Formats: sequence, structure tokens, C-alpha cells
Amino acid sequence: MDNNVSQEGGGGERAAENNETPLSPQHRLSNTTKEAWILHSLKSRRTEFLKTHQINAFVGTWNVNKRIAASSDEIAQWLGFVSKENNSQIEFGKLPELIILGFQEMEAGAEAFVYNNEVKAGEWSEAVEQAMGNARYSYSTLVSKQLIGMFIKVYARIDVLANIRCIQTASVGCGIMGMVGNKGAVAVRLVYMDTPVCLVCSHLAHGPLQLDRRNEQFHDLCKRLAFGDQVQGMPTADPLIPTSSLFGSGQATVGRPLTVFDSSYLLWFGDLNYRLAIDTEDMDAVIRRGEHLSLLGLDQLRIAMMNKQAFVGFEEADIQFAPTYKYLVGAEDEYDVSRRPSWCDRILWWTHPGCEGGIKSNEYTALKSLKTSDHKPVRSRISMDVWKTDVDKRQSVYLDVLRELDRYENECIPTAVLESTQVDFGDVVFGRMVRRQMKLSNSGQVPLEYSFIATPARESYAPEWLQISPDSGMLLPGQDIQLEFTVMVDETTSAPLSAREEDLADILVLHLTRGRDYFIQVQGNYLPSVFGMSLDVLVHCKKAVRHMTRAEFEQCLVSGQFSVPKCIWSMTDFLSRYAVERGYSLFYWPGDRNLAKKIKECLDLDLALDPNAILQWHADAENHVARTVVEEQSPRIQALAQPLNTQAQTQMQMQHQHQLQEHQQQQQQQRELRALSEEPVGRTTSDAHMASLMDQTLVSSTLHTGFRGMELIPNTAGTNPGIPPTTAEALERLSLNNAWGSSVAATAAAAPVLERETPSSGMPTSESLETSSQTDSEIDETSAAHTLLPSNVRSVNRSIGGTSSLYDDDRLTGSPLPETIGNSGLSAPHDSGIDTVASCLVELLQSLPEPLIPTDLYNACIEAGGVSRAAALEALEILPPGNLNVLVYLLAFLREAIECGATSAQRVAQVFGRVLLRPSSCDRSSRDYERAESFLMFLLRSHGSI
Repeated sequence: MDNNVSQEGGGGERAAENNETPLSPQHRLSNTTKEAWILHSLKSRRTEFLKTHQINAFVGTWNVNKRIAASSDEIAQWLGFVSKENNSQIEFGKLPELIILGFQEMEAGAEAFVYNNEVKAGEWSEAVEQAMGNARYSYSTLVSKQLIGMFIKVYARIDVLANIRCIQTASVGCGIMGMVGNKGAVAVRLVYMDTPVCLVCSHLAHGPLQLDRRNEQFHDLCKRLAFGDQVQGMPTADPLIPTSSLFGSGQATVGRPLTVFDSSYLLWFGDLNYRLAIDTEDMDAVIRRGEHLSLLGLDQLRIAMMNKQAFVGFEEADIQFAPTYKYLVGAEDEYDVSRRPSWCDRILWWTHPGCEGGIKSNEYTALKSLKTSDHKPVRSRISMDVWKTDVDKRQSVYLDVLRELDRYENECIPTAVLESTQVDFGDVVFGRMVRRQMKLSNSGQVPLEYSFIATPARESYAPEWLQISPDSGMLLPGQDIQLEFTVMVDETTSAPLSAREEDLADILVLHLTRGRDYFIQVQGNYLPSVFGMSLDVLVHCKKAVRHMTRAEFEQCLVSGQFSVPKCIWSMTDFLSRYAVERGYSLFYWPGDRNLAKKIKECLDLDLALDPNAILQWHADAENHVARTVVEEQSPRIQALAQPLNTQAQTQMQMQHQHQLQEHQQQQQQQRELRALSEEPVGRTTSDAHMASLMDQTLVSSTLHTGFRGMELIPNTAGTNPGIPPTTAEALERLSLNNAWGSSVAATAAAAPVLERETPSSGMPTSESLETSSQTDSEIDETSAAHTLLPSNVRSVNRSIGGTSSLYDDDRLTGSPLPETIGNSGLSAPHDSGIDTVASCLVELLQSLPEPLIPTDLYNACIEAGGVSRAAALEALEILPPGNLNVLVYLLAFLREAIECGATSAQRVAQVFGRVLLRPSSCDRSSRDYERAESFLMFLLRSHGSI
């Protein structure tokens, strides 16, 4: 492997000693690369064979509303460049080279749908020529085309007639049944010097609600408007490309019909009928005040162009005139109140990519003074660059370019300079992208084609956790590009990395076509995390996963002992203590990202969650929720609300801290006494009763001691006590005492399997802010905690839970975490620290490579969600013991949160239905989401109140 960061890739080496030896076909450049080389070279030498000229053109469009021809005075105002006096002097050089006129609704009678009535077209043509005055002798009719009411006519100044050739016309109807010509377009294609120009006059569907129809008609016209076949020698849209070229669009168009886009310029005008998106009550008043430009943001045509729905790549001059439709006939500035004013009449243009110069608008306006129609006529004066090509000279330059390319192709091989051959991502954690860049330069004299290729050890060019952009491309001589390497470890790739079965390292192969290969080493230090780790590993881990070695991971997997993962227990314990028991909401609000990073770090390092560092204790606007129940009971709490000097504040804080420490010592003594009185029920795989699903449900002593209020009802219905119960029976037997016993927070602390450890530093144990002052376990802690809460929190609990059914709360529907409550009506206080822990719990379950309910059970559970509770229990019959253990523990925690009013069953189903049930693919229908929520509701509503 080449480790020289600036080493050229064998640029001076030749495939053969003889420079004249041609390369083999597989070593030659692709046609795409050759075309890019040819165009680049021809463009740099275009002045040798191309001479550019600028011409002026008048473009006008008018929907005449089936009216007779307007007077010559009105048409002269429309044209603008002619004098009304017949004997006036004409400055020939200032007249536009082309006059392009488009009319709509010239004829709209019933008979017009059968044949074209050329009488109206003749009347309007005569009126236009009369309006030109003496200037009409300077022009000649070039071409005209009519389709029912649509009519296009082009005049050319007599001195430029010799420059115009290859004139073609076309028409397409797309009105009734998509074919009739009441709507559609007429078009003209011509070649000015060696510049193909296409002119389209169209009339699209009317009505403010026909936006999609207008967009469809535009695309239909682009496909169906066709002219004669391209022939050899006819100028192409790109003046750089000879029609005899082996590459490029010139050769591609020979022998096929020409479309409107086979032109250097495309002018599209007419009654496009795009309206304003919405109607406002004061629209007419806004226009009368001259503030009509404020309505342009509602223009459907601009919206369609911005959204790439129609007229993509087209341009339009700035609109400074009022909407052109719909006026009262005979009125100058009075709109028809039954119609929404709109800019229906438009003039747009499109320029072929690669054409130098282009089109410039010198004027774009509408004539309000013309009252013949309900549309105002629109005109535009444009300047257009056209060119004359010296065909022989271009062919000579083209052949020179080919010879130069052939020489380079046969004598040179591509060479490159890589900024480095190593990419180090540093520390990488689950779910966070890390990007690095490396510059690749073409240091040779020929185009360089590169790509990352697969190796014999791997089918793809990069491991799944790595993305490269761009992974292939072409560089011309002297060009360079930044290659971006992005590493992202998610649930699909994290399992082997988390268990240290694989390293975050690989070797990539960068291949140069006809050149050498580069070997790039990518590496990073993946920090194992509980996020993205397999549940099979989590239930066996007894220490911080961040510091475990591969051997320790393998050893814990064969130990046979498993329990609820410490990370899940830590978060549910924290939420139970500081959210459920204190009346704070759960699973409604997003958490803080920076705080979430610290919480994840604590979980990975097996540190206790410090409430002092996490809790924010946000209060509602009217009643500030006390930080702790002890603080609310303290007689000094009112004094603390008054302004104090620094010394008084310090003394009071010390006294308050002393009270907290005494209270914590009392609570710790109570937990130690309870722990001594309880018997662990942890099992190993070697136990004789491991096959019993009852044992599978209770293998974790954390589950047993963490929820002491839960007990299994003995099977006394005449069943054989020696026969293991089914999953349904085990779940049915799991119930709650009527008194609900001790809370999760109060009892989980005594878990013998997950003993609470004293943190080394940084994050103290979560008991540091434990606030319950109860010492008698016989007191109902739920009701007692409710009594000790501030009045505003108690009212919130009653409004959420109360005495109504815990599962009838249909108010809190909507999107799952992390979206906020919105207008759900929930008034419970929330704390961003609690919200962050709750979000981390959901994210942890989401990050499991294999969900808590395995994917092979997904279809059965989804179907059961639409059947019954019994079907839901039956679907979990073959759930692995470790998964079942965690599921029962999690359901018990969620059940307690629901009963205490911290959340609703509907919200729990919305959030956890999506993370506990995940299909193998990413595709899920709305029906699947509904069934998943229903499935979880069945589990929550099961007999025994799981």
C-alpha cells in the first residue's frame, strides 16, 4: 500500500516502451469521456469558426375573444415601434428583424371545431399590416399557421430574408378529448443564419382549478409538436457539434423528427391561462392601488416552474404590469368581478445548454388602453444572439481535436495525485455521522476516469457503514475533486461492532481506467454503546459495555444468566421516580440533544443518572411546580421566594441540603431492610425448570423486586401444577394488587440482580434527589405522592387519569415522539430533562438490531392486532425468554405511568407500537401502524392489567 500522501500514481510509466503502440480496446476512453473532451476543446476554439451577430425581435400575444379585427390605431399601439402617420419617416435600422405575433380565440364557433376559418385570420393580418404604416414595405410575410382560434404569423425584414431557411410548421390540439383544437398550440421552426429557433403560440386549459391540466397539456405539447426529420448538414441546436460528428447531439438527431427542444432558442407565448392560486377579498383594491406586484407570489405559473412541474428551464422578464385578465370589454381598468384577475397572457423563452450569449429582454408590458377584448395584449422586445458558422473551418478544427485526443489516448495513461491514502474518523459513536474529505487531482494530460471497485473479499466497493461521494467520475486535465467519506453506524451495522466482533476499518480500492489502483485505508475507533447493541448481549451484560473486551462479551453470552438490561432499568427507574410519581408528562415532548448525548454516555459507562444534572423542572405559566416534595414541605420555601443576600442564600442552601441528606439516609435504610427480606428469583439455563414459561417470565430478579406489587395468580382451576403454563397463561396470571403496592422507583432500588452501584465520579446516584418522606411501606404511595404534590399538579393528574378508564383517553392522538402535544389538550407539566430520558428510552428500543418483538413474529402480531386480545397473546407464544422478560418489565412500567396520569394508553400505543414491532423491510402501510397500536393496546388491556 502506498502511504505517500502526494505520490503520483505511476504517471510516468507507459504500458509499452513503443509510444506508437495503440492501446487495446479495453484501455481506450469511453465515448462519454471522448465527447466531453471534444466539446471542451471545440468551445475553447469556437472563435476560429463561429461569428456571432445580434438581432432584435418583436413578440406579441393577444387573446382577441372572438372579436373582429381591432382598429389600426389600436394595433399600432400594440406594436409600439411604428408611427400612426403614413407619411412619417422610417428608420430602417431600428426596425426589428423579426415580428412574431400570436392570437388566441380568433375563432371559437361550433363550426370552427371542424375546419379552420381563414377569414378572421385574413382580417387580422390585414389590420396588422395597415397598422404598420410605411413600415409594412420593409417586411415580408415569412410564415403563418392556424389551428381553429390559434394563429401565429411571422414577418421578416426584407434585408434578412436571405439569412432565414428551413422553415417548418406544426400544430397540435389538446382540448376536448385531448385532441380537439379549441386548446393546443401552433408552432414555427426556422434557422436564422445557423441558429435554429422555434416559436410556439399556445392556448391552455382555462379555470383556476385546472392547474394540473395545464401542466399536463404543456408536457403533451412538448412531446407531440414535431417537425420534419433532421437531415445531414442541417444546423444543430449546439453550434459546436457538426452533424457528421461521431459523438454528441448532432449525430443523435439525424433521421428522427425534430422536437421544439431541438433548437438553440425556444420562444413560448400565448394565453397560458395560469391563474392566481387563491382568491382574496381585497384583490381588486390591491390592484387599484397599484400594488399588484404583491400578488405575483400567488401566480400558478411561477409556482409550477419553481416546483419543476412545467416550463422547467424557461425564463421570463420581470412583470411590471397589472393582471391581463379578466377585464370588462370596453373598460380600461375595470375587472369582471365574477373572475379572478390573473396574468394569463405570457411570453417565455428557453435557451439550449451550451449556447453562448442567449436572449435579453428589452421591454415586457401589457397595453391597458386597448379595450377590444377581455384580455389585454402583451408585447416583448428582445435581443437574440445568432451565429454564422464556417462549416469547413469547424470541420478542420474538429479533426484537429480528434487527432489530439487520439495521440493522448495512445501515448499517455492517466495519472492522479491523492491528498492522502489514509482516512481516520477518530472516535465514532452510534447514530452520529462523521465526515472526512480527500482531494483527488488529475495531474496528467488526458481525461481521468475513476471509480471505487469491489474486492475479492467483498461484493460492494465499501462496507455498509461507509458512504463515498462521488464514488465514480471523470476529471479533465488540471481538475480536482473532493471525495467525501461518511461513516454512519446504525442498527443495521452496529451489532458486530458493538460486541467487538469486527473493527471499524477497511481498505478501499480506487481504480483509474487505463491506470493504476490506489489503496486507501479507512479506520475509526467505534465506542461500543448500549444503543445499537443486540438485546441478546444487553440482557447478559453486568458491567459498562464501553469497557468490555471481546472476550468478556463472549463470556457473558455463555453465562446463561440474564436479566432486564441495566440501561433500560436505569431509565425506567429514573422516569418512575421523577416523572410518574411527580405528575410530569411522558412521551409527548422531544428532548434536548446535548443532554441526550450525556445521558447516553452515562448508560454506556454504567453511571447512575444524576437528577441534578438532568432535571430542569420547568413550571407552567401560572403555578411554579416545586423542585421536590421535600422543598414544598419545608417551612423555608416561602422565605426562599423573597430576595436574600448572598450569605443568607448560602446558609439556607446548606440547611436544605442537610435535610435532603438525612432523608436520603432514611430511604436507603428502608431499601436495605426490604432487600434483606426478599428472595432473588434469578435463574440460569441449567435450571431444571428453564422450559417453564413461568420461569421465563420471572428469570430476572429485577422484574420481581422492581415491581413488588405484581404477583402471579396461582392456577387453581384444576390444572396440574407440574405442567408449565403457556405464554398466554403466564401473561394472564401477571396482575397487580388492588393497593398497587410499592412504586417502581421505591422497590426497584432493592433489585439483587441489578444492584445500585455508587458512581465513581461525575454522576451521583439518582437517590440524591429522592423526595418522598414516607417511611411506612403499608401506605399507598401513589395516593400519598399525589397528596404531597402541589395543587396544580394534582389537578393535572385528575384531569388526565381521574376515576375514568385509563384506556379511554382519545384526546392525545397524533404523531408519535418526538413531536409535541400541539392542541391535544394535555395540561400536565413537562421537564426537558425527563423528556430527554424518555426519548432516550424510545431511541434505545428503536436502535435494537432485532426489535424486542422479533421480525419473524411481525406479521403474526400485526394480524393479531386486528383480531383480539387472545390472538395477541397467542402471537407471543414463542417469544424468546430474554425478550419476554424485558417486554413484561416494560409493560409494567408503562402500565404504572398510565395509571398515574403521566401519559395515556393511546399515546403509549402510538409511540411504542412502532418501536416494538418493526418489519424486516422499511415499508409499512397505515394499516400496519394501526394494527401495531391495537396490538399494544391489547397487551395493556389484558386481564391482570399488564
